[in-house]
Amino acid sequence: MTREEILINSIWTDAKMKVFSSFFNTEITVNLYAHPYSLQHVEGPIISEKMVQTINDVLQLDASSLPLMKSLLYKHCLECCDATSYGFEVKDGETETEANLREFGIKNEDDAFANANLNYINIEDDEVEKRKNRYAKLVFYPEWEEEHGCELILKNGVLLDHYGESDTWLTQFE
Repeated sequence: MTREEILINSIWTDAKMKVFSSFFNTEITVNLYAHPYSLQHVEGPIISEKMVQTINDVLQLDASSLPLMKSLLYKHCLECCDATSYGFEVKDGETETEANLREFGIKNEDDAFANANLNYINIEDDEVEKRKNRYAKLVFYPEWEEEHGCELILKNGVLLDHYGESDTWLTQFE
């Protein structure tokens, strides 16, 4: 079997691409996940029109989303620093939460956003779940939560007042 035959006969469930985001002022990785069932049983393009629209939702993020994004990332940071012992030295008159925030260099929402480390964006095929709306997961792995990460959800191009750990179940937002 040739390389071309293998490529033609394989079922690809995910694709990766890099796009420049003016919102984040950097190139970001976008992961596109096609459901295996859809690839085998549904006729039509692997990249649906809904997925195309969702990519453009991400690329059209503007300054109106920034205050909520900063707020959510800061809230996530505060909750993690309050609930986790990172082993930092606690100075006199300081709580462990304050020591954690100090060590991570987080004093406010701007600091949380600046240190949040957007890793990638996930866009899933909705063909099997039959979701009516378009969703993108903005996946951050900040220093304060490198194990589980923090996901912010875009629904039809609008940032939701929600964050979760890796692999948020999108159907809950329908």
